[in-house]
Amino acid sequence: MRKVVLLLLIGFAFSCSDEVQIPEIIQPCQPVAASFASDITNNSARLNWCGTVNDAGECLPVTGVTWTASWGSPGFNPDEGTIIDTPTSSINITGLSPQTSYEFYVKSDCDLGNNEWYGPTEFTTSCPAPTNLGAADITQTGATLTWMPGGSEIAWEVKYGLVGFNLEEADAFATGDNSGYPITNLQPNSDYEFYVRANCNATTDGDQTGSFSAFSGPYRFSTCLPPLNLSIDDVTQISAGLSWDSNSQTVWEISYGEAATFTPDTGTMVTVSNTNYTVTGLCPSTTYTFAIRTLCGVTTQSSWINFGNVTTPALEYTGMYTYEEIGNTDEPIFGNPTTVEMVQVSDTERSITVKYLANLDVMNTQPTMTFNFTLNCDGTVTVTDDQDTNFNCGGDNVLLGQGMAMPASYNITDDSTIDIRFVEDTASATCTNAPQSEVVIRLTKL
Repeated sequence: MRKVVLLLLIGFAFSCSDEVQIPEIIQPCQPVAASFASDITNNSARLNWCGTVNDAGECLPVTGVTWTASWGSPGFNPDEGTIIDTPTSSINITGLSPQTSYEFYVKSDCDLGNNEWYGPTEFTTSCPAPTNLGAADITQTGATLTWMPGGSEIAWEVKYGLVGFNLEEADAFATGDNSGYPITNLQPNSDYEFYVRANCNATTDGDQTGSFSAFSGPYRFSTCLPPLNLSIDDVTQISAGLSWDSNSQTVWEISYGEAATFTPDTGTMVTVSNTNYTVTGLCPSTTYTFAIRTLCGVTTQSSWINFGNVTTPALEYTGMYTYEEIGNTDEPIFGNPTTVEMVQVSDTERSITVKYLANLDVMNTQPTMTFNFTLNCDGTVTVTDDQDTNFNCGGDNVLLGQGMAMPASYNITDDSTIDIRFVEDTASATCTNAPQSEVVIRLTKL
């Protein structure tokens, strides 16, 4: 029993001593097994690394580790490069120069002495991708593909096919002439697209990273041919005549609308099978744009071709007109003037001034009244409600209100005759009021 107690006392004494320390277990830094660059463009690249590589040579990322990457020009000191800390095993860097060599280092973010930079890994940015892709000299079986060099490169690689073709599996065609790459044996009335990339080294070795730019595209074109020789004539206040040459096609789609907001895909559209068409339902004093394309199938069309802008003529209806009231058997409301002058207030608004006969017995005079009406784009006339005359009867003005009957009409392209319909009401309790009555007046150009 004494031995047990003694051992317990000795153990207690050692556990309380300040001189006895339990050694700390220090984990080594995570090493880097491999690194490489990918997704290289003319001004960016993705830097990648892995903590382990399996037997199949696959790069395996490591989670739960913070990494430090450093990049710069070849030969730079990684401690003085562009430093990026990241919890992932890849980063994307931008702002690089085209056709320029860079290198990068990477290490795990820990402070032990065995934590050394892994690298350098070198990569070269590509040249800029071509721009301004286009297609010219399109026929039903051929076209010339064009583009603008992105830099000083002198060789390119072209891939083309029907819309939706597999870019990775398509044949590549090399050329040293960006002024146009002719292609033939296309299918008529079909949709095609093409891609182009620059050969940065002017050789098609395909081995060096960055030897090609990224592909530009797709640029789409169709062997469905657009019409030719478009023209506009016979423009009136409400119509315009369009005509074109068929270019060996048979069905077309016309789109039109007001020029300020017009786009072919959102305009008013009509399908025709003749090489001329008169667009109607336009408005006077309005600028329109017209476009046309060929329809070769349910989903195959030519590009839109623009006719240009046309401004329809202004409405006439100004000057002297004879005046008569239609269907009114009572005393003429406006004193049956022989003639009136129609005055232009705006593009569509006009006014006339007439002598008013209502309440003649009160004031023993014939006051005049000027009222406005609008010539609508559809050939109808609108009379504004509650227009005042220029005389006062017991404190209340004489008013006009628009009638409930069908609107009156006029001929937009011929200012010879106009019928105006409205409701007349003196609207005064202190005057000898005439009952409300519908008035139709007819004005005929002198």
